[in-house]
Amino acid sequence: MRWRVRMISCSVTPAFTPQSDIPVSMLRERRPVWRHISGFDRFVDGGFAVGGGGSPPLVEGRLLVLCRIEWFRRRCRCHRLAPQGCFARPCSRLNLPTIVGAPVETGVELYRGRAGRPAMQRPIPLQVRLLGELQLVGADGKALALPASRKTRALLGYLIATGQVHRRERLCDLFWDGPDDPRAELRWSLSKIRALLGDGSRARLVADRERVGIELGDALVDHAVVRSLAASSVSAATTEVLTETVALFGGEFLDGLDLPLCYRYQEWCIAEREAMSQLRFRVLAALIARLEDVPTDALPYAYALVAADPLSETGHAAVVRLLGKMGRTNDALVHYERAHRIFEAELGAPPGEELKAARQALRPSPIAGARAAPSGTARRTLDDAPRPAASVPMVGRDAERATIDRLVGMAADSGQDVILVTGEPGVGKSHMLGYFSERVAAAGGRAFSARAFEAETARSYGIWIDLLRSVQRQRPRHGLPSVLGPLLPELGGGEGGVGDRTQLFDAIVDLLYGLAADEPVGIALDDVQWLDDASASLLHYVARRTEAAPGLVIACAARSGEVEDNIAVSRVLRSLARDGRLTEIELDTLSAEHTAELVRRLDPALDAAQIVAASDGNPLFALELARAHLRGDPGPGRTVKALIEGQLAGLTDQVRETLVWAAAHGRTFTPQDLARLGPFDAAGLLMALGELERRGLVRPAGGDAYDFTHDLVRQVTYRSLSHPRRKLLHRHIARALRPAAERGGDAAADLVHHAVLAEDDEMAARACIVAGERALRLFANAEAAGLAERGLRHVARLPEEPEKVVSRIALLKIRVLAATGPGLRSLPPIEDEIADATTAAEEQGLQAAAATGHYLLSILHQQAGQIEQAEASTLRAAEIGRNADRKIQAHQLANTARCLLELETEIARARELIAEAGDIAQSLGTELCELHWASGLLERWNGRQDQAAVHLARSLALARRSEDRWREYKCLTWLATLHFEMARYADMHARCEELRSVAERIGEETPFVDALQALTALMTADDAADEALESALARLRAADDKSYLAYALNSAASFYCRAGRMEQVRLHASEALTVASKIRRRCEIAIAKALLSAAANGSSAAEVDDDCRAPIELEDFSARARAVLRQPAEPARSVPTAAPTPGLQT
Repeated sequence: MRWRVRMISCSVTPAFTPQSDIPVSMLRERRPVWRHISGFDRFVDGGFAVGGGGSPPLVEGRLLVLCRIEWFRRRCRCHRLAPQGCFARPCSRLNLPTIVGAPVETGVELYRGRAGRPAMQRPIPLQVRLLGELQLVGADGKALALPASRKTRALLGYLIATGQVHRRERLCDLFWDGPDDPRAELRWSLSKIRALLGDGSRARLVADRERVGIELGDALVDHAVVRSLAASSVSAATTEVLTETVALFGGEFLDGLDLPLCYRYQEWCIAEREAMSQLRFRVLAALIARLEDVPTDALPYAYALVAADPLSETGHAAVVRLLGKMGRTNDALVHYERAHRIFEAELGAPPGEELKAARQALRPSPIAGARAAPSGTARRTLDDAPRPAASVPMVGRDAERATIDRLVGMAADSGQDVILVTGEPGVGKSHMLGYFSERVAAAGGRAFSARAFEAETARSYGIWIDLLRSVQRQRPRHGLPSVLGPLLPELGGGEGGVGDRTQLFDAIVDLLYGLAADEPVGIALDDVQWLDDASASLLHYVARRTEAAPGLVIACAARSGEVEDNIAVSRVLRSLARDGRLTEIELDTLSAEHTAELVRRLDPALDAAQIVAASDGNPLFALELARAHLRGDPGPGRTVKALIEGQLAGLTDQVRETLVWAAAHGRTFTPQDLARLGPFDAAGLLMALGELERRGLVRPAGGDAYDFTHDLVRQVTYRSLSHPRRKLLHRHIARALRPAAERGGDAAADLVHHAVLAEDDEMAARACIVAGERALRLFANAEAAGLAERGLRHVARLPEEPEKVVSRIALLKIRVLAATGPGLRSLPPIEDEIADATTAAEEQGLQAAAATGHYLLSILHQQAGQIEQAEASTLRAAEIGRNADRKIQAHQLANTARCLLELETEIARARELIAEAGDIAQSLGTELCELHWASGLLERWNGRQDQAAVHLARSLALARRSEDRWREYKCLTWLATLHFEMARYADMHARCEELRSVAERIGEETPFVDALQALTALMTADDAADEALESALARLRAADDKSYLAYALNSAASFYCRAGRMEQVRLHASEALTVASKIRRRCEIAIAKALLSAAANGSSAAEVDDDCRAPIELEDFSARARAVLRQPAEPARSVPTAAPTPGLQT
């Protein structure tokens, strides 16, 4: 191997003093190089030249180096040896001014090449780190500032890792399946990436109208280097190559860039992590085998294998075996016992033969108490650890505090803007919310706070649930209304209050108003970038109502950049900003003066200038640096992450394990939570929590709960775990949560989170069903749809068993129900999937599941106007339901009868089914929502409207009692329509307002409600009624619900006929005829023809065509249709078609 050192434009004089004298034996990485150095002033086999001379680098077998050994290793070693004559990439440039303080224009670089041939200077390429947190290091050795948006960083990592050009549609599917304009979101992210790669990185974004990719040029990507080893053979690689490969694993692949709601990307990311983990295990196992004869060198790799995969028997056996070879028998026995417990707890079986053989090969230890010293040392470390300050002082921020003072001071007289505090992590957002709470208290009021967590994005209303419990703790005498029972099951609430659960948002607003009537009230919501859609909608609702609520003020905090990734929250904030209701406080880093003041308040003896220079004004970084100095660990050049890792390194195993379980839990926690989830005894747990609180890593969070002092502490703790270890922890937590989740409540969303991360498909699918059903009860339809989609992906990976079919249909039912409601949204295109699941259910004899599947198909058919298929599906459901138990049979019969009445077909058959279902229900002593619903429709068909109203009102009450929101929507719609037909307009308006309130809370419009109210205005001679009606009809056309549209058009035409406005009659009736004909609604067709005939010649119903005259006395037409045919000038009020029931009510 031939080496040389080349001087480049260096003006350093030879007179300088080396900083250290290091034996050659310590330079392990450099042994292959320095062994062959034979001179210093000429390019032979190697040398070291400074200017034109200087002291020789080799003096009596020792090397004089210019810096500390760790700096030398970090900056000067070559990554890989190459054959003689091959050029290797240059090592990092030696910055001589930082070493000797002399003026130097450039530095010194090390090259490898042939002797006597001048080495060529090459620019340092871009370095990309994907194994661990995403990082790009430029030619100057500094990390590039990545975009704040997590989704944008994930997109960057994906493009680099794949190394391919991707279609824009593919990227939109991966990252933006939800937004209205995913291509716009993609363009925004690409603009951030283009700006990042635009400054001399020699990598560039390549994009056209259809495709996107990144050209990396000569960039060095750790992921690509590791994959190149995977493509070859681990066994064929040299030990040096394997050692360097292990060093590249700085963490899990794209750590911290999980996007659970972007399931396609998430599945790709998890697959890559698994592949990288398996390769790491293979490399570690190969190194252990090769270094077996040098146990001191092999042991770190064995420990690394065990840490990466706690269930690796090979790793545990290697640790025991190597410790035995080193004479540390006691340590080996302790490790064996620990491994034994792990295998029994996780696998339900003792260790295998490999670990047992390692145990049997151990020899008795010559020293009995050899392990006492380390624990004592750890104990002294704990005792000597400095206790953090009770609270972090507020320094600077004068303008920001003045804004909060002004808004809080004005809140007593009038409603105020929503305060939004933004900034990068660690800049003091939570601290500013704390100041907001202090000012509210100083004004004689009370502040209630809660925060969102990344692990709770599937927990509907999670932050509001925590806020309500905070209210309950602080104001126990005030009490919470039972109507909030859906959010807080502990409130209970009887049937009398269940009917008001559709007033959920109003109940929360009324509660806040009531609190603010007694004293000023502040609401502080932290980390709103992680709000779920339902919580964001409720925030918007409450915020808009605070304008008329003196004494109530809301403050939120969010991370800059990441809030844009949350579509729902971004929409709310933009809406408030457009209305002039948002005051944003953007926190920048502290000035040098304020940073120094912050440090001195912690300890006046600290060197504030050094900390100020290193922290760059970030308050959290400055405080962590100051605490590191107090511990005697200044660590120059370290990051916040490194400082936190330094604190974690000083913890004992028990204390660190407590912190690890808390981090995996993902949110605030109580000692009871950890005791239930993990392997802790009460005494040890309380000791560990006390130590963590003393060290400033956790803090009390109200009541008996704890939280991390900063989310960065949680992240660093969690990311220190390997992928297999994370799965193990989440599996434990999921198993502990499952019983509570099955009982309902918000534990179901927590179970979804942990089961997904544990990669337990069966548990995740079941959790998605429970959480999705709860989301529907809470009007969180968007969350319900998302949970159904996630659950279906997990079900697809289950083995072919009956439970798979049942779960699949249950999730499809949630998916369909989530798309129903007053807004008349289009149903998802999943007909083929439902048909396939229904066929599988029939083949396996799962009658209830098959019947539900047929009803789901009938919904889709009816939505598409396929009346014959809808009729066939509902009749098939009744036929299958006869094979189920009697209660299910009664439900199915009533369901089918109700569906036939809504389809206006097979009315005689519907009568028979209602009678049969009624007999079964009476014999069972049960009351069925579906039976009352069908009976009400039949009474209306017969013209007995009062009896119909009684039945429909009872079905609405039963739907509300069972928290069945789909039936609630439909029964409300029927009642509103029936009241319109009966000219009971006040009752109709009340029902319409209920529907409108429900729709507003789930983010929908109400085109049919608008049409009903416009028709009522027409009947009552409102001057603006025509314009309002045309606007409502336009929205109905856009919703493409032909049954509602035909209803509204015929009703309008009937009024215009009565008023003598024949041109309007022709216009509306002709369109009604066209629309009704497409869906084959005979009643609507007959009404439209009668009205058109009357408009053409002023005739009565007796003069209409034969198609309408013949069946007037038959049951083929409803009482309403027969009345119109006899006297077309009467207002034609018809009934919209509700979708058939998608499943059984139990």
